[in-house]
Parts: sequence; structure tokens; C-alpha cells
Amino acid sequence: MKPFFSVVIPTLNEEQFLPVLLTSLVKQKDKDFEIVVIDGKSDDKTKRVVLSFSGRLLIKFFISQRRQVAFQRNIGAKKSSGKYLIFLDADSGVHPTFIKRLKATIFKRKGLVFIPYIQPDTHNSQVKISFILVNFLIEFSQNITKPFSGGGAIIFEKHFFHQVGGFNERLFIAEDHNLIQRASSWGVKAKFLRNVKVKYSLRRWRRDGQIAVFYKFLIATAHLLFRGDIKKEIFDYKMGGGDYRKIKKNHLINELNDRLKQIKSYFTP
Repeated sequence: MKPFFSVVIPTLNEEQFLPVLLTSLVKQKDKDFEIVVIDGKSDDKTKRVVLSFSGRLLIKFFISQRRQVAFQRNIGAKKSSGKYLIFLDADSGVHPTFIKRLKATIFKRKGLVFIPYIQPDTHNSQVKISFILVNFLIEFSQNITKPFSGGGAIIFEKHFFHQVGGFNERLFIAEDHNLIQRASSWGVKAKFLRNVKVKYSLRRWRRDGQIAVFYKFLIATAHLLFRGDIKKEIFDYKMGGGDYRKIKKNHLINELNDRLKQIKSYFTP
């Protein structure tokens, strides 16, 4: 019998972070799901990590010829068997009741597109407050012409996902926002799920610093609101977990000064 959910995970050098997510999936109370990992030819032991979970999870592993999140997610969707697709980032995490609550919510509320509540992987109170605001804005945005997604966590009914064309592989980033907006143009609003939560990794914050990450968020948001889809590389944003080393402070300061000028250009006619 086909599983109800297919959890699609794009990977690239995720041997350090992927075990956390897979372990959280092993602990699920409801086992009605498969896992589809699409790997971008990792140079580390990502494949070995995935295969080590094959006895505890219904898991499929495929190699992608292209290293790109949107492309890999689309391949994963084609290789999946579930009725609903759950797209998760390799560095995320979920509670043991995630699948159970998600299924119950889908049966109760119906729908084709869902966005889970995102919570940070930290106990820092200031960060938690920031995420409360972020979640509020994501939920509120579903009622405007340009709704936003919650980042790497989205749930789509499989046939509708293919009907709207899947993720746009021509975009540099924010393909998740683009997908939610195209669904909205079809008359399908994403339903925000406060009781279904995904743990969001702050590894970029820890590596690059909050200021650098905030700058990128501000630039990307301004671009989406005032210029539309992000098709070109407007800043450095690489996929994968293999390059999370500390960046020197003076490098961050120089980059920040350069990017502040770029931010100003977005609001200057």
C-alpha cells in the first residue's frame, strides 16, 4: 500500500546534520510515510548516513545530476509515491507527533497546500520572539496578493504540485515563495498550521553572524516585494552543509558595508 506522505529531502554534504532529521523521523508515532532523499553528488558520507537508516525507515536514495534545491525537490516529487509531499531541509527537525498531527489536520481542514509553524533550534528568548513575528507575517501574508512560505518546510498535495509546475528551477533563491504565490494565483491559499511545527536550523546565523544573515533576508524580501522573483545571484548563498566554518569578523564588516549600499539602492528610485 502506498504511503500517505512522501518526505522529500534535498541533500548536499549533509552527513553532520541529516542524522538529526532522520532520527526524528524514526521516532514518529505515525509511520504512514516514506522518505525520498535526492542528493547532489555529495563529497562526504551523506549516502552512507542515509543507507544506515534504511532498516528503520522506508527510504529511497537518488543521485541528482544538478546541485540545486528546486531541481532536487522536483526530482524527489517525481520519485515519490505518497498522496501528499512534505518538503523538508536536511538540517531541520520535527517532533515525534509531526506526522500524526499533520495527517489529522489534513483530514479535518482539507486542503491542497499547508505551511507548518517554524520554530528556531535555540532557547534564546529574543530569537523565539522574532520567530513568533515571522510566523505571524507568514500566516497574515496568505491573505494578500504576494503570500510567503515558511522557508524549507512546505506540504503539497502531489497532483496539485505537478499541476502548478513544481518549483521554478530558474530562480536563484525564494523558489518556495514563488510556488506558494503560483498556488495562490490558482485560487488555492496555503493553510497555516500553528499546531504542526518544524524546527528551523540557525546554522547560517551561527556561521555568518546575525547581521550578515539579516542583511540577506532584507535584500531578498525587498527584491521580492519591489522587483519580483530572484533570478540572478544577488548575494552569496550556497546549498549544503559542508562549509560551515567561522568567517572572520573583518570580512563580515566589509561585506556589511558593501551590502548596506545595495540595500539603499532598492529603495532609491
